[in-house]
Amino acid sequence: MKKHVTIKDIARELNIHHTTVSRALRNCKSVNSQTSELIWKKATELGYKPNLLAQGFRNSRSKIIGILVPDLQHYLFSKFISDFSNLARQSGYSVMVFQSSDKYKIEKEIVNILVNYRVAGVLCSISIESKTGEHFNLLKESDIPLVFFDRIPKDIDASCVEIDNFHAAYDAVTLLIRTGKTKIAFISTSSHINVFGDRLNGYKQALVDNNLDYNESFIIEQPGHCMNDGYSAARKLLELEEVPDAILTVSDDSAIGAIKFLKNKNIRIPQDISILGFDNGPMCIVCEPELTVVNQPIERLTIECFDLLMKQIESGIIHSERRTIKGEIIFRKSC
Repeated sequence: MKKHVTIKDIARELNIHHTTVSRALRNCKSVNSQTSELIWKKATELGYKPNLLAQGFRNSRSKIIGILVPDLQHYLFSKFISDFSNLARQSGYSVMVFQSSDKYKIEKEIVNILVNYRVAGVLCSISIESKTGEHFNLLKESDIPLVFFDRIPKDIDASCVEIDNFHAAYDAVTLLIRTGKTKIAFISTSSHINVFGDRLNGYKQALVDNNLDYNESFIIEQPGHCMNDGYSAARKLLELEEVPDAILTVSDDSAIGAIKFLKNKNIRIPQDISILGFDNGPMCIVCEPELTVVNQPIERLTIECFDLLMKQIESGIIHSERRTIKGEIIFRKSC
């Protein structure tokens, strides 16, 4: 196994005290340019790589940003992490990614880990099980900048970036009504989470404003928002005495699951039942028919989160600011 080169190894090679080497590698002006150049040359020759975590412990902060998400497989989160990592790298930061698997207990444990690593800042989207954000106060108490995105707890004062889910769902229902649909169902999940609760409220308000009756049996709340949830929910809707003529779902995956069930029952889409989803992941254009969706602008979400977090990191001042991004409907063939 190749030996890890340390500052003391460089010092020994150059017969220089290790504190001088350390200062030079941190670009301290107290080391003259000739000595600093000599040290950097030897460090490169030996293949020295700085221990970023150790630097964090010495300097009270690392150059690492922690990202905590519920599910790495979800398109929104995987794309967000990829885009944010590129922005962070350009600014000299590395990214450490954690998955809560939608479990409150795991999320709470990860918050403690992030504090122990003394990360420069944290981005988080909370788990479905998280009905409080109290455990995130540990980050605030440790003066670690925090920005929530997408799923945001209601009981903690912190910066956040969110999609305007209420109006996105409102616009989606209004679109379905304009296409002649009057019996619109909604496949939902975990309405205590801001994202899903706001979409449910937007759905309800659109019905009221368009003088359509609210039918409670048309609301199907599933344990999650994957394809199996959409498939199961569509089955429940078709078992009703009055069958809907349109379905809004909280995600692409649940919409695709609903489409699969309806096609198995020889239901024509959109002639018999229209389908409209949220997110706009890559599966939307490979399913048949292609899925009409409310697009969540992930690139804009990423940029806003990066800007909010870096302002706090660079200023050393933790503040609370909420930014809201408008979603847009992308028309395809399912409605």
